[in-house]
Amino acid sequence: MKFFGTDGIRGKADGFPFDNNTVSLIGYVLAESVDKKGNGILIGRDTRQSGKRILNALTKGINAAGIKVTDLGILPTPATAYILKNNDYQAGIVISASHNPYTDNGIKFFSSKGTKLPDNVEAKLEKQLVKYIDDKKILKSDKKIKNFSVGDSKKLVEQYKNFLVGLMPKDALKGKKVAIDCANGASYKIAPEVLKKLKATVVVINNNPNGKNINLNCGALHPEAVAETVKKQKCFCGFAFDGDADRVISVDEKGTVRDGDFFLGVVAKYLKDNNKLKNNTLVITVMANLGLLKAAKQEKINVITSKVGDRYVYEDLKKYKAILGGEQSGHIIFKNLLDTGDGQISALQLLNILVKEDKPLSQMCSLIKKYPQILINEKVAEKVPLERLPLTTKVIKQTEKKLGDNGRVLVRYSGTENLLRVMLEGQDKKEIKLLAQQIIKTAKTEIHKIISK
Repeated sequence: MKFFGTDGIRGKADGFPFDNNTVSLIGYVLAESVDKKGNGILIGRDTRQSGKRILNALTKGINAAGIKVTDLGILPTPATAYILKNNDYQAGIVISASHNPYTDNGIKFFSSKGTKLPDNVEAKLEKQLVKYIDDKKILKSDKKIKNFSVGDSKKLVEQYKNFLVGLMPKDALKGKKVAIDCANGASYKIAPEVLKKLKATVVVINNNPNGKNINLNCGALHPEAVAETVKKQKCFCGFAFDGDADRVISVDEKGTVRDGDFFLGVVAKYLKDNNKLKNNTLVITVMANLGLLKAAKQEKINVITSKVGDRYVYEDLKKYKAILGGEQSGHIIFKNLLDTGDGQISALQLLNILVKEDKPLSQMCSLIKKYPQILINEKVAEKVPLERLPLTTKVIKQTEKKLGDNGRVLVRYSGTENLLRVMLEGQDKKEIKLLAQQIIKTAKTEIHKIISK
């Protein structure tokens, strides 16, 4: 698809398709597609300076279709999903480019039930959007729409906060010092508030957004910042959220960063041991480390491997009637609680386990022995399908054969950028780095030849 990637529409905030008219058309197309019964469309956003302008443009388009808008303000992406699931609204939008820099922005779409839109629905929206753009449609509206007040928004946000606090027993974190990195993003207010209500001593960093510092050398992409804080402040553990707080990276009491693979391994084992892992099944993605796969096998946990993207994880959770799934990057879904990744839910669930088990996170993570992993993101002139690259395919197969059962190869394009992603795992880091570089070199040469014809 031209506009939609792995998670809605994303791009440079000051260019197409984030110019005001196109954004208004996006709002209009969504509003046209929804069930006409309900209280309108919810819109939340992160802290990027472009967010308010995009909100206004979306509202114009949605109103032109005769639908109301409730502005939730700055709020984590999954909060919008939760509010949709528990109230009567027609759809939801989150204005965020997640972990990207402030110069980017995005529009994420949710159904009335709080789930990400499936590919076929996005394809229909895109088809209509392209038609309007080609027709040079300009929106006009004579309808007077009374959008919902700030008071309405505050009640909805409070509902989400109370839900988070209710995930743990009262005073559960009393005497525990927890460090959090809010990435100068959407969680900067709510995350510290929730932990304080649970009586934790909270050490907060990167919670002063200015519109331009979201994800800047902080948050889930730079967990070393909160890791340093955990060590200095002698914390129980730490968490780094990304810009819209739908993902989290954990840090143990020693300051060691523990990504989503460790998180999933710890939680899956705990749930299995307590007969709470539904269908004894864990859903991961193709990016998960081989060490997690081997740990799950050792614990006799069934593993389902999905495509990259939390909505694909969700689809497999639904298909296999499982409740736990996620990604190495920190998108974790507890389907029994919410149908999308939520960094705060994840952090609270892990804290709950640590308190109940009365064990440090470093000890809980010891069941997973990570394999060396190389991930190279290489810019390419064009995303030529891999099936049209026979030499590259041959090199990939040779590499897979060489690594055997003690390694893995994954080659794919980014869903949002002209990037070729090559991931290798094996027992020797130097070897897999050379093998990955060989795949990239072959692919770039083939792509150049094809587009030069």
